[in-house]
Amino acid sequence: MTFMEEVLQAARPVWDRCLETPFLRELRDGTLAIERFRRYMIQDSMYLKHYARMFGWAVYHAASLEEIRLFYRGMGFVTERESAVRLSWLAEWGLTDADVEEMDALPENLAYIAFLETAARQEDMAYMLMAILPCMLSYSYIFRKIAAECTDSVYRDFIADYAEDAYAQECEDWTAFAQARCAGLSEERRRELRAVFEKGSLLELAFWEMAYGGCERRGK
Repeated sequence: MTFMEEVLQAARPVWDRCLETPFLRELRDGTLAIERFRRYMIQDSMYLKHYARMFGWAVYHAASLEEIRLFYRGMGFVTERESAVRLSWLAEWGLTDADVEEMDALPENLAYIAFLETAARQEDMAYMLMAILPCMLSYSYIFRKIAAECTDSVYRDFIADYAEDAYAQECEDWTAFAQARCAGLSEERRRELRAVFEKGSLLELAFWEMAYGGCERRGK
């Protein structure tokens, strides 16, 4: 079994727990209250700003032009593709990114952002990959399962973005890149990196659970 096969095998039970959260069950069924989805979108908007910065850090530390292109492509997906759907939903609620900047991140979100910032400070490409990939890979896993069971949902455009084959292929490319970057490492080092990926997956679980929380403007 390759390193990434081990990593993904260990993470899938956590991702399956994500699928069983009330938020994702109701998203699949189309019964999720719009206010809960709104809270998620606001928190995710805050998170994605920091997530995109991780790809910017990686572009700077990339070892080759090929790696620069890969990370630049990843940053483009976050800032363009993901932002397009997100901004359309925010606009429906009369919100802009500037409005979101005036809101407080919930504790689970702050913990996830801190995790990313810690990974960036390591200046270690393998460590950074294990920090950013749980978000990307878990979304493909989760939303392809949701799309297979979802017949009709007001959230179908959001679901479809992460369930499409092109996104799954992108995730396969990143998995292969991570495998190449982590090849030949000692068992102790592999264990350390598996733990980073597992922590990221658990933070993903906490993020889905967080979506049932609140979101207040600063100072209110």
